[in-house]
Amino acid sequence: MEFGLRSGHRPFRIWLSSCLVAMCLCLPGGAPAPQEASSYYYVGCYTARTDLFYESVYAKTPQTCIEICEHQEHPYAVLSGEKCFCANLLEPMHLQDEQLCNTRCVANKAQYCGGVGVHSYYSTTVTKQPAPHHLRISNRTENSLTLKWDAYEASKLLLAGGAEAVLPNQLLEKFLIQAQVIKTYSSLPPFPLPELIVQSTETEVELTDLHPATLYNITVRAKCRGPQTVLTECGQASLEAHTEVGQPSPAPPPPKILSRTDRTITIELSPIRNDNGPLSKLLVIVEYVDDALSQPFDSQLLGSWLQAQQDGVPYYIAAELDYDRPEDNRKRQFVVGDGKLYGRFSNKPLDQPNAHVHISLGVVSTLEGVTKTMYSRGTHDQHVTSLDDFSYATFEKGQSSVVALAVTCVIFGTCLLISLIAYFYLRYKTCRGRRLTGGNTHEMTLQTPIIERENNGFLVEDDPPPHSLENFKQQLQLLVEGFERIPRNALRLNVNDVVGDGLFGEIITGKVSTNDFARDCTLHVLCLDDLNGSTQAQLLRELRQICHLKRQEHVLDFYGVSASPDWFYLIFEQQRVSLKRRLVESRLMAPSPRLTSLSEQMVLQWIYELASAMSYLSSCQVVHRQLCSHSVFVTGDSRLKLSVFGPLHYMSPNRQQPDQSRWLAPEVLRHQHQHSSRSDVWSLACVAWECCSLGGTPYANAVGSNQQLLEALRAAVRPAQPAYVFGDLYQLLLNCWQLEPSERSSCEDVAFGVRQLMTSPRHALSFDRVAGGLDTLPPYLPQLETIALLH
Repeated sequence: MEFGLRSGHRPFRIWLSSCLVAMCLCLPGGAPAPQEASSYYYVGCYTARTDLFYESVYAKTPQTCIEICEHQEHPYAVLSGEKCFCANLLEPMHLQDEQLCNTRCVANKAQYCGGVGVHSYYSTTVTKQPAPHHLRISNRTENSLTLKWDAYEASKLLLAGGAEAVLPNQLLEKFLIQAQVIKTYSSLPPFPLPELIVQSTETEVELTDLHPATLYNITVRAKCRGPQTVLTECGQASLEAHTEVGQPSPAPPPPKILSRTDRTITIELSPIRNDNGPLSKLLVIVEYVDDALSQPFDSQLLGSWLQAQQDGVPYYIAAELDYDRPEDNRKRQFVVGDGKLYGRFSNKPLDQPNAHVHISLGVVSTLEGVTKTMYSRGTHDQHVTSLDDFSYATFEKGQSSVVALAVTCVIFGTCLLISLIAYFYLRYKTCRGRRLTGGNTHEMTLQTPIIERENNGFLVEDDPPPHSLENFKQQLQLLVEGFERIPRNALRLNVNDVVGDGLFGEIITGKVSTNDFARDCTLHVLCLDDLNGSTQAQLLRELRQICHLKRQEHVLDFYGVSASPDWFYLIFEQQRVSLKRRLVESRLMAPSPRLTSLSEQMVLQWIYELASAMSYLSSCQVVHRQLCSHSVFVTGDSRLKLSVFGPLHYMSPNRQQPDQSRWLAPEVLRHQHQHSSRSDVWSLACVAWECCSLGGTPYANAVGSNQQLLEALRAAVRPAQPAYVFGDLYQLLLNCWQLEPSERSSCEDVAFGVRQLMTSPRHALSFDRVAGGLDTLPPYLPQLETIALLH
């Protein structure tokens, strides 16, 4: 907390400034006209600071003290009786009850100048507009900043000279909040944050989905409604603030072991990138590996070589290398065990010559006194030497090198000549055979199947393929026989508009035009030759599911397939607005008395449509496997469409997909492959909860690994019941979140239960704002879901 003037605290200088200001106010024409007068804002009553008394000057009114401090370029004027102080900062935690500042000012009994043990604070830099006063940061984390400002009260505005401020005839309507990136350590392009809208009664808001260790310029603009009901800007305030440093990411590449002796290991360190903060230190960790019991080291026990000996652990920090300069982050070699001191750690020689040793790294990031460390454990791959490490020294420099080059050219030239002779000979034999057997007939039409058939080896699949099918492309050809064939020239591709990527290939947008229709579409582009065995099996499985489905009003339409010599296309209906995005945007467009622009009837209708779509999939023996709010789309007429094929669409230009683990059932988190219609019911309830919480994220506070989430689910942790979601609807969701799959409700039960609640929507949930209860909403976008607002 910084108070007072800069170096010296010269009381005489302040006294002289006070006299000059007083003289100016007393001269004719010295006082400004009322319409041009500056205005000041009463900040509040704060705990007194005894260390300010030797810096005080004499002032009978707040206006005199304010003029003095403003002349000295201090943001706050502090009054205690007839004493005036100037301050640069104040602590929100020292704010006291207004009634404690009960000492009336000497020259103006209508105003108060402190009290017993408290001081009265005034701002020196406020206009007459109702902008957010005393804008500040009350809390910060890796991904959020909490803004706070003083509530606007017209009675706290004062004019220089003691007159009351005359405010324009306008009504404060709302605040618009915008954050822009000034400086970031991330190498990824920053995505624009949406403009937040808060009501005029709000004095605090949390900006989420921010990037760690990033400096933001935050602007809060006040919007007022004038006499002609025109909404105009009536003031603004801004500040710069940064988020806390995050855990370093991505993981550093493991060091490559170049050579080893009995006492040392020479490694090569590659350049490191950290998107969540500065690179401060690099820890080199020695780990003696027991092949029979390989366990990750405990970072709590990780320390120096001496500590490792005392604790009996097989790992220690050998060196702490500085990385605070740009020239430090380069490819370089380091000798582990050279006996030197690096930072706080001694690089002891290796004491087990024949032991299996891994070299791990730890990246340390420190910013504003906060330190985060990320460890990357070494693997067996660091012992593998690539071809680049071999040096050929068969010939010496000079004439011997010329001889070596000549011999190499002769060998390659001979091989090329033999290849050309073989090529023309085989071509001659082939053409001669065709002339002997071809006759006079000519094939005028393409009679080969849409997929070229070839023998490409063994196929690995979840379900063994029928023995009558020879290979993957034969099975694929058999599956697409029942699909609509669309000529390649009927497609127009937007190759630069990539909206998704997965195991099979990219998802792009385009347009399909046939004799029957012309529509925008989404195309899954597949290069069949690039698919491996497991991917081939998964593709066949998903195509078999499509074969079982007919056109359904709440499932994205499948238009057909197309092919070119190199590519294979699956063509689907195009929808761009995901359910997650629609729910979050409804908060921003909410009228004052409501939490959202959506009606209760509409939300229940969406849950019913989604349950009906999932019930249809279950009747067709189709398991969705990745149901979440990002795989559901909202059409232009506010109806839901479910995507049943391929990966989730991207939500940001950096192609980062949402974390889907929050929607998975416990058995899927545990075994990864136990998908069923009952696990889809669990995911259905999570999406229904998102609808009720207007885009809220399931388990918003349980951010961590899948194992941590699984342990929380076993401990009966479920998405919380919002205050505006009533018991009957929440119990319907709880019935879908039973640990035992056989005890969960079915999709048909969910559809029936929601249909019953739709007869009286306001008895299921209510989005009206009620004082003291419904002005807050659950956290809605963790870091991996911020991308939902960018399309």
